[in-house]
Amino acid sequence: MILQVKDLSVSYWSREGYVDALRHASFTVFEGEILGVVGETGSGKSTIAYSVLNLLPFDSERAGEIFFKNENILSQPEKQMQKIRGSQIGLVAQEPASMFNPVLSIKYQFQEVLKEKGKIKNKSQGLDIILDSFKKVKLPEPMRILRSYPHQLSGGQLQRVALAIAISLKPTLLIADEPTSALDVTIESQIVNLLKELKESLNLTVLFITHNLDLVKVLCDRVVVLYQGRIKEVRSKDELFSAPQDDYTKNLLKAFHDLGD
Repeated sequence: MILQVKDLSVSYWSREGYVDALRHASFTVFEGEILGVVGETGSGKSTIAYSVLNLLPFDSERAGEIFFKNENILSQPEKQMQKIRGSQIGLVAQEPASMFNPVLSIKYQFQEVLKEKGKIKNKSQGLDIILDSFKKVKLPEPMRILRSYPHQLSGGQLQRVALAIAISLKPTLLIADEPTSALDVTIESQIVNLLKELKESLNLTVLFITHNLDLVKVLCDRVVVLYQGRIKEVRSKDELFSAPQDDYTKNLLKAFHDLGD
């Protein structure tokens, strides 16, 4: 077991007072698996991701525990979390363009991450690491990509670069927060297949957050179903699709099947 979320509740401040985003959530992530977290917009999926990274807004309220390698992340000082983020827990976010500075080249930004995380001593180093990571995420024309600025790349290329940066730091756990939602269907399929391959070749453990049941069916080993901040069930993928237990999950799957007809 790499990650254990225990009785996690999170509330955000609004003009009307604190609003619950997550209520008494508990689940585990086992080494080498892809655990899917599925639910509607606003169900609390991204709150789980940013809780695991200990990146919740300063005015949020939280209760519960999150154990990563038997250490409670929520009690770690920020200095320690800076060492954990990226190096041990990686993140690939929903909108790839938001992860990059538009006025800096891809090469400069990749090198900055490697330097910040202690993988290289200066910016003249690291090309071998970058090119190896590009190869793993199947990015063609690597030197052109490195010379490019974010606006000169497609969404799919930027997401591959983001994934390359994440795996270059060799994290134990990778959080993929709706990494394909901004991409077209063809590129979405390529990214999902790439995640499957990386999970096998790098022995990655992945927390995959999505609203897309098609992707869950293709990619995940087990699934957490969220609704209005509460976990409805945690099942293996096969059990979830063949014999859902909760009424909400049954309705969700019925809608999914109806859309496919």
